[in-house]
Amino acid sequence: MTLDNNKAYQINIKDNMLIFRTSSFRAEKGSVLHSGIYNRELASSLAAGALVMLLGFFFAASFKITTVHFVVALLLFVIFFIVFRTYIFLETVLCVVVDKKNGNIDIALERIFGKRRITSPLSELGNIRQDYLVVTPENPDGIKLVEQVALQHGTVIPGFGKTAEFYTVEMEFKNGKRIVVFSSEKPAEAENIAMQFRNFIKG
Repeated sequence: MTLDNNKAYQINIKDNMLIFRTSSFRAEKGSVLHSGIYNRELASSLAAGALVMLLGFFFAASFKITTVHFVVALLLFVIFFIVFRTYIFLETVLCVVVDKKNGNIDIALERIFGKRRITSPLSELGNIRQDYLVVTPENPDGIKLVEQVALQHGTVIPGFGKTAEFYTVEMEFKNGKRIVVFSSEKPAEAENIAMQFRNFIKG
């Protein structure tokens, strides 16, 4: 899913219902494949390129390759890229629906293959918490190696291997269960989300 307005979340409050959707709900750093290097666009490009190459090998065995075939291959690459980016390499989205009229909370994790859903009575919600987490790199030797290789190729990876700070918004239920519904490196974003949840539930 691609969220609008270049934000990692959407929040819509209407009458007695709050609908919140976000792709930013994990307080963790990415893998050694930094998001600036390896992302969904790159994955879609690699998949589309591999598929076009396979088709090219198949047709090259039976037909003489001409300029027209190269043009068709380029068009197919663009089409495959859009298909992979739109339907395959999707962002996992967390959707929270607070329905005051029916008195329930629905939390759904929307993934490529199906959904995972948790439903709870609104009365079981104890608090909207805010938390602060610091995530430090787990493999400093590996980070140094990647940075050295990048420098040898004249590439600088901004923020790679640095300590990350996350500000989270959590739903805390009376049974002690806590679910992170939003995570950001910007404290103002987390504060804004938490405030809107609290004002809606108490209002």
